[in-house]
Amino acid sequence: MGTMKNWCLRYGCIKCCLNTKMPLSTSDIEGIRGLGFSEDFFVTKRDGELRLKNLNGRCVFHNGKRCTIYNDRPEGCRLYPAVFDENKGRVVLHAYCPHHKEFQLAQTISCEVVELVRKLDAERKRLL
Repeated sequence: MGTMKNWCLRYGCIKCCLNTKMPLSTSDIEGIRGLGFSEDFFVTKRDGELRLKNLNGRCVFHNGKRCTIYNDRPEGCRLYPAVFDENKGRVVLHAYCPHHKEFQLAQTISCEVVELVRKLDAERKRLL
């Protein structure tokens, strides 16, 4: 079992970068803007939340081989495949990830996902 960090790189998997619906927090946006990117390039608003844009079916920061901002990627990307399942009311490993069974869902990761969901919900309410 591994941590959330290296399996994607190890397997060269980009599935979660395809047609992404990754929400962005204001701190994610500020961090990426700090790299020199304009919000118009990477942010889209859908269903009342700010998300990563897609270009040619994948995240704008994925060049077809790798994430070009990997070390500075959004918090949700860093935590994936750990996601909050609203139907179950808890954090789970997302079955969409073809390697989800190879991860361990540590309590610290679960807490980080819950905190991110709370932060995104609060920010979303401010946008509405």
